[in-house]
Amino acid sequence: MKYLFLLIVLVYSAVGLANPALDEQASDYQLAKTEQELAAEAVVDKLIMAYNAQNIRQFIELYAEDVEFYMYPQTLMFKGKEKLIERYGLMFKKMHCLKATSIKRVTHGSIVIDHETSEICSKEPGVVDKRSEFVTSYQVEAGKITKVVFFR
Repeated sequence: MKYLFLLIVLVYSAVGLANPALDEQASDYQLAKTEQELAAEAVVDKLIMAYNAQNIRQFIELYAEDVEFYMYPQTLMFKGKEKLIERYGLMFKKMHCLKATSIKRVTHGSIVIDHETSEICSKEPGVVDKRSEFVTSYQVEAGKITKVVFFR
């Protein structure tokens, strides 16, 4: 029993030393974000703020002219700013409140993947009557969102 315990400790130590993910310096390196990732996240943060303020002009400004919206995996929902304005412009006008929150984010290069919650007040201001949770992927190029994929 004593030898088994010693063997387990030795194996665990060897795995810990061989695994750079367990190294404190490697963790710091892995947490550092590139300029591209920070820029992409800034665009998505502005998008969420514009959505929550129901500011259609600021919201639309963050998208490329030929933006594509998909439902995972490859179902094209719509393409282009005109369709985007039709869809979100009406919602911004009709709803008494919109609130999106990113609760978990993964960023890799120009792609930002957010686990989000959404609250909508469709009948009265301040009375949330619809809550949802979903995952959205945003592809950001040259400061504009070029592709959105909804995972539901």
